[in-house]
Amino acid sequence: MNLTYVLSIFFLLVLFFSFLGILLVFILYPLWLLILSYIRAKKHSWYLANPSIPSVSIIVAVYNAEKIIEKKIKNFLSLNYPKEKLEVIFSSDGCTDATEKIIKKYANNRIKLISYNINQGKAHALNRGVKHASGDVIFFSDADAILEENVVYEIIKHYRDPEIGGVCGQRVVQKEDLPLKSSQTSYIKFDSMIKKLETKIGSITSNDGKLYSIRKELFQPIDDSVTDDLYTCLGVIIQGYRFIFEPNARAYISLPSRSPSHEIQRRRRIVARSLRGLYLRREIFNPKKYGLYSIGLFINKGLRRMMPVFLILIFFSSAFLSRYYSLIKILFLAQICGYLLAVLYIPCKKILSTQNPLRKLTSLAFYFCIGNIGTLLGLLAFIRGEKFSKWKPIKTDF
Repeated sequence: MNLTYVLSIFFLLVLFFSFLGILLVFILYPLWLLILSYIRAKKHSWYLANPSIPSVSIIVAVYNAEKIIEKKIKNFLSLNYPKEKLEVIFSSDGCTDATEKIIKKYANNRIKLISYNINQGKAHALNRGVKHASGDVIFFSDADAILEENVVYEIIKHYRDPEIGGVCGQRVVQKEDLPLKSSQTSYIKFDSMIKKLETKIGSITSNDGKLYSIRKELFQPIDDSVTDDLYTCLGVIIQGYRFIFEPNARAYISLPSRSPSHEIQRRRRIVARSLRGLYLRREIFNPKKYGLYSIGLFINKGLRRMMPVFLILIFFSSAFLSRYYSLIKILFLAQICGYLLAVLYIPCKKILSTQNPLRKLTSLAFYFCIGNIGTLLGLLAFIRGEKFSKWKPIKTDF
């Protein structure tokens, strides 16, 4: 048995399992969810254990948000829900600009400011906010998320079902003519499709920090090194409740990624923090206790984070095998073409309109590449034990 034969077998196995990982995330898992949604779709237990309308507290962690905070306050005042049942708590995380001054202009028994003069991170701000909340249901929303008028009712209706412990809303990107918009909205659409299917059979495996809610009694303090949305979602499920998605509860946002460098750093931080949260909640990966949810979480949150590793393995294994197999040679050349499309985005952005098909194609390839670079950096940061506790987001007005 010669070395070339051994290496060929090895790289064929690497190629097969790397492809299998990608297929599980983007094709087999969604297909599996679709089939299960027809076989074992869950139904709400629509009865009122308590006929009264629950009180709601909206927690907003803020850091140097003077450009957008007044718009957030006015958005809160426009929400359609009984005034005596609704409050908003702005938890200042060491703001050094005029954010607190603006909030104080509106402060009353419905609009409250929790001020802290040290920047400790978003988790600390949210934990402080919950301590001052009086609502039966806690909503979490970012300062730059503008909520639809009926968003509270759209979420609250689900708490008539005693099995529901948390509800996540739908993020919607505002109509901005900015680079990478179509690519980012495509990613959000795919993620929302997964959430809809997961909700039909049980609980979602990815929460959205722009708008989500939980029963107050289920809240557990958020660790400062994790993503608050996923960590809170998993905590609800560990306590034996469902966490679902409501697509009609819309939160309008600006583009998450403002530039390639911003996207890489943003993805690096999110991936490292989400993996840290999964590690701290690792008991949930026990399928004997949590059943199919454990498998879905592993695929959607674990394997998806391994995507850049799979891509690297596929590239180098196909490069070696392309000398011996014509089909694999085609695969290798296809990868090269895909990465060249990503490089072409830079000149296409300058000379083509945002609606041009070639620009859209190169934008998708470019966003895919920088997203995976950020994911790989986040994966490495998690392995090295890096923690991202401080919270200094880039927030811009619409």
